[in-house]
Amino acid sequence: MAGKRKPPRLREKQGCFVADIYKPDGTRTTISFGSAGQRTEGEIYAAFGKWLDLFNQHPHKALALKSPYEAIDAAINCSTILSVGDLFSKYVEWAGNYLLPLRDGRDCPELLQVRRLEKFLQPYSDWRVADFGPDELRIAQQAMVDYRYFRGKQDGNPTALGRSSINRMINQIHKMWQWGIGREITTQAQAHLLREVRPLRAGRTTAKDQPKRRPVTKEELQSVVASLTTVVADMIRLIWITAMRPSEVCRMRPFDILREDPECWLYVPGRDAGPVGDHKTAQYRRTRAIPLTREAQTILKGRITDVDSMAFVFSPAGAVREMRKRRFALRQTPMGQGSREGSNRQPRPMINPGDRYGAHSLNNAVKRACKRAGVERFTLYDLRRTAATRVRSKLSKDAAKLLLGHVSSTTTEIYLLEEVQEAMKVAKKLELQGG
Repeated sequence: MAGKRKPPRLREKQGCFVADIYKPDGTRTTISFGSAGQRTEGEIYAAFGKWLDLFNQHPHKALALKSPYEAIDAAINCSTILSVGDLFSKYVEWAGNYLLPLRDGRDCPELLQVRRLEKFLQPYSDWRVADFGPDELRIAQQAMVDYRYFRGKQDGNPTALGRSSINRMINQIHKMWQWGIGREITTQAQAHLLREVRPLRAGRTTAKDQPKRRPVTKEELQSVVASLTTVVADMIRLIWITAMRPSEVCRMRPFDILREDPECWLYVPGRDAGPVGDHKTAQYRRTRAIPLTREAQTILKGRITDVDSMAFVFSPAGAVREMRKRRFALRQTPMGQGSREGSNRQPRPMINPGDRYGAHSLNNAVKRACKRAGVERFTLYDLRRTAATRVRSKLSKDAAKLLLGHVSSTTTEIYLLEEVQEAMKVAKKLELQGG
C-alpha cells in the first residue's frame, strides 16, 4: 500500500528553483519558479507559497497557465481564468432573473432543473471551461444514470432519475455553453464539441423510462367518485367534462363565470386580475375561456348562491362539514350516550381547513380514493389527457388544442395518447373514398 504523499517542496536544480507536484489525474510534473538571478530568493519562496495555496484549492486553475506567476496574477484577478464552476454560477444567476416564477411564487421547474446540475458538475467546478469536453460530459451523464435519491422520509426504496429527465439536464448543459458564447466565457467550438454527447435512447440505456399514461375509463371514474366527498367528486367530474387544469378548478369563483349564453357559460380564471385573467398561459397575453355546458352547469348550480361572490366555489371547509355529517349518520352509539355532533371539537384547533383546495391536496385525495376503490392509481392530469384523447377521436387535434387552452400544438401532442384511434379514423375515411 502506497504511503501518504509528502507536500510539495521547493528545491534548487541547476540554478533554478523548482517543485515536483502531482496533478489531479495522478501524473507527476515539475513547476519552475525561475532562478535567483531573476528574482530574490525571498520573492521566489513567497510566490511558491501563494501558488501552493492556489493549487490546493483549485488545482486546475493553478495548472492552467505555464508560468506559476501568471497563475498567481490570475488568482488575484479571477476574470482571466474562468472555470466550469464560474460558468455555472453566472448561468444560474442569469436563469434566476430570466425564468419567471410560477403564479404561486414557487421557482420555475426549469430553474430547479438547472440548479440540480450542481451535484453532477461539482467534480469539474475548478476545471477550466476549455478543459471540459465530451468525455467529461459523458461521465457526468453516466453519473446521472447511476444517481439515486429518496422521494420522502418514509420512502425506503431509492429512486433513479428517468431517461427524459437526464436528457433535459444534458440539454441544459448544452444551453449553458451556448449561453456562454455571447458572454465570452465559452467558444462556438467548445459548444459544438459537447454536442457529440447525444441524448439517451430508449432501449439503449439502463435509465428507466416512465410508463405511458393510459386513458381513464368512465367506470373507473365512477368507482373513484363514489368514495369521495361530494365536494371533491364534483371537482373531479368538472375536470372530466371540461378538461380544465386542476389549478383552474381549485381557483374557480362565481365572479369568474359569465352567464350571457344560458346553454354554455364561460369560465374566465382570474377575471379581475387583468384583461387576460390569471392562468398558466397569461404571460403570452392569451385569454383563457373554459366552456361550461349544461352538464357542468348542473354541478355548479347546487354550489353557487351568489353569482357575484368572490369566494371559491369548492372549499375544504365544506368537505370537512360533509365528512363529519356522514360520520355522524353512521354512528352506532345511542344519541343519549357519547358526544353530540360537534361538541368535542377544539374551539381553536391547530389546523383549520383552508378557503380553497390546492392541486397537490386534490391529487392526494384522488390517490387515496383510487386505493379505496381498488382502481389503478391515476392523477388529475390523466383525466385531462383522457378528455383530450376523447375530443381528438371525435373532432380533431385543433379542437383538442382549443379545449385544453394550449399555446402550441406541440404541447397538445403530449396529451394525445391514443394514436391508434386516429389511425382507425383515417382508415375509415380512406375506405369510404374507395382508396
